[in-house]
Amino acid sequence: LVMISCGAEKEQVTEEEVVEERVRPAASGGTSAAYFSYSNTFDKPDTLISVNSAVARLTQIHESYETEDGMTGMRERREVIIPAGENVVFKQGGLHVMMMDLREDLSAGDSVGVDLELKLAGRVSRLLPVQP
Repeated sequence: LVMISCGAEKEQVTEEEVVEERVRPAASGGTSAAYFSYSNTFDKPDTLISVNSAVARLTQIHESYETEDGMTGMRERREVIIPAGENVVFKQGGLHVMMMDLREDLSAGDSVGVDLELKLAGRVSRLLPVQP
């Protein structure tokens, strides 16, 4: 679950309030990112082991991070464990899907297919809109 701190109180926020499901526009040969959420409906943890899209030659799960000296960066995550009954949110500034060496232009109004590969759920396909 995603928590937002407001003073001493914490409030649970639904996935719809957290992330606008989308893929960023980009030119052929360039890089884009996908943002979305996924719910584990199983009664035990599931593991996201890969993400693929036909529009990119290379697709990876990345996470943004900040170093002790305040620098930010991104690094690949080989897998993401999703606890039973919980959501994982892919959003700007957190976990996200990088789509590199695009095979085609991605323009606002297009849609992009993304396939999640999970240990329990198997392949889960999503169709995400391209939006800035």
